[in-house]
Amino acid sequence: MPSWLLLFWSGLAAALASEWLAATLRPPRLTRRRGQSVSPTLMRGPRENVIIAIVTGTLLLAPLYGVAFELLHRAEFVNGAVLGTLHGVFAAIVALVAARRPARAGAATPPSVRAAAVYRARRILTRAVYGAVLGFLYVVPPA
Repeated sequence: MPSWLLLFWSGLAAALASEWLAATLRPPRLTRRRGQSVSPTLMRGPRENVIIAIVTGTLLLAPLYGVAFELLHRAEFVNGAVLGTLHGVFAAIVALVAARRPARAGAATPPSVRAAAVYRARRILTRAVYGAVLGFLYVVPPA
């Protein structure tokens, strides 16, 4: 059984660290014409929803990572980074599959493939940092 209080605080610290990294890696805001999107809804980053990202990382993702650490019987920096990378790759695949759907009439133009790839690479990196920090701070209680 995970140590929920420790998992909560570890998740909060990991979410803050990963969102700080995401904020430092994002490019400066670009000016755009009306109707032209630089980041469609599925690619919205920490600029638009920092609070949601931190709450999700603390209350939703931390328990999932905690259960994974419990199943592995250890929480380490490397295990967390691997779990975070897998999480980021899975999220990137889901976003890319969803982006291939046909656009609705009046929807914003999708970003270039390069912009989408750079954004997804940054998010994979921040997910890896999230998992690494969580794995470093969390301690699996002895059985």
